Amino acid sequence: MKSLVLISSVSGVSWFGFGFLTAVVLLFLSVVVPVATAQNTGVKKPTIVLVHGAYADGSSWSKVIPMLQAQGFTVVSVQNPLTSLADDVAATNRVIDQQTEPVVLVGHSWAGVVITEAGNNPKVKGLVYISGIAPDSGQSLVDAVAGFPPSAAPVVKDEGGFLSLSESAYMKYFAPDLPLPEQRVLAATQVTWFQGCLTDKVTKAAWRDKPSWWIIGKNDQMVNPKLQEKMAADIKAKVTEVVSSHVVLLTQPKTVTEVIVAASDKIQSGASSKVSVPDVKPDSVGEAETEKNIFDPAPVVPLAAPQAAARLIVDAPLPEALAAGRVVIRYKTENLRIAQVFGRGALDVSPRIGHVHVTVDDAPWHWLDASGEPLTITGLNPGAHKVLIELVNAVHQTLDYQVLKFEVPIRSLVQPDPNADGFRSAPD
Repeated sequence: MKSLVLISSVSGVSWFGFGFLTAVVLLFLSVVVPVATAQNTGVKKPTIVLVHGAYADGSSWSKVIPMLQAQGFTVVSVQNPLTSLADDVAATNRVIDQQTEPVVLVGHSWAGVVITEAGNNPKVKGLVYISGIAPDSGQSLVDAVAGFPPSAAPVVKDEGGFLSLSESAYMKYFAPDLPLPEQRVLAATQVTWFQGCLTDKVTKAAWRDKPSWWIIGKNDQMVNPKLQEKMAADIKAKVTEVVSSHVVLLTQPKTVTEVIVAASDKIQSGASSKVSVPDVKPDSVGEAETEKNIFDPAPVVPLAAPQAAARLIVDAPLPEALAAGRVVIRYKTENLRIAQVFGRGALDVSPRIGHVHVTVDDAPWHWLDASGEPLTITGLNPGAHKVLIELVNAVHQTLDYQVLKFEVPIRSLVQPDPNADGFRSAPD
């Protein structure tokens, strides 16, 4: 009897073990095999290449990177030198070239300019702008933001021409909605930004050929949200707006991750082919009647020969005014008329319309003048100065330029002096 019981027990265990093993095998086949099949299709996630902006470094993506990695993405953060557009593009291309999969290229702030150029790399399949700037071909950052109020954030420039933000400026303008400890770390780890980056020009805008996405922080005090709205519309980007300061990637990392993943999914599915962005966007019209099906094509007479290039001719400052502390510069143009006409549509009307940009002493900003009148600058301290005058077309692309160097004389003035307009007297 004991033997029978023992045999029955062993037999029961054997059948139970077989049933359990069968269930495990079936579960394995139902879960693992489909995964293996999907992997064998050759469809892999794009690599995400993240590019930081000015006054920052690659660690500014610290909250986004883990979220992307958790979803199985390969993520690389570029360390920009911030010494020139060419240097930053080279650093970005080195990272892109190392990748074996298609790339989604993401740029924050100044890096919007960088990815606009680096995005021409054939491995890049999509662009994501975050609080960014997207110049057109032939434009610099300064050109792209012309016509919009500049940021009020005070910038510190060192003797080498590198720009930085003080800790207080970081707190007030750059990242006001982050906790104080994070603000202080960001300010302490910022990379200085060479002022020449502001005027470095994009040779070819990648967004014309590749799909784009854009995240706008509504409370951005570094890059005007209205400017971002306009640029995003111009490049036909898919826009996401969030309540945030300039550092959306740190205040809203989940949203940033979601947009990057959405861009990746579109690229991976092959549903993100770019419709070429035209130079001029037509007004919306009804389908019943359009200019095209009512009228014959307008006659166009081709030019017999290439037109002469636009030219800027500048005189030295008027000596009489300079002696009184006023810098008055007369200039004229050839093959281009100065007019208060702006925008891409103006180029179709006439490419021979433009204006000037004026920069004093390598300042990180310039002003626009379309009056055609002599330029007048007051308030300069005695000593050596220089003025950059750029002749630009209606979309702020530089056609010609001149640099004037001059000395403001030292004079001791007795007030009131009618000749002392804008002149600062020499110290005692």
